[in-house]
Amino acid sequence: MANLDKAVVNLEKALTLPIDQELVFEGTIHRFEIVAELMWKTLKRALEFEGLSPKTPRDSLKEAFRVGWLHEEATWLDMLDHRNTTSHASPADELVAKNYADIAVLTPKIRSTLDFLKARYARAE
Repeated sequence: MANLDKAVVNLEKALTLPIDQELVFEGTIHRFEIVAELMWKTLKRALEFEGLSPKTPRDSLKEAFRVGWLHEEATWLDMLDHRNTTSHASPADELVAKNYADIAVLTPKIRSTLDFLKARYARAE
């Protein structure tokens, strides 16, 4: 979970920077892609620790929602969609700009879930 924690801190820092420079915009989106990847993998490992067997990123999020670890299922599933669209779009793409705004909304939810997981598995680390 340490890698996810570090990645979330980096994303939170990036969101405090003005996006008037293209590199800040691109860097923030790239940090989000890393966080999204680490988040679903962390959830998958935690669910497996609990005896469940999600196979895909979407399965991991749906299962975490089912057991009550996540709220607003559609928001989390959108996270996967954003990760997929930002990794295949150019920085000038209008969709990327919309995703950037959504990243700012989703990041506190990611932080909250990470804090929950850290508290739940504090002894396992």
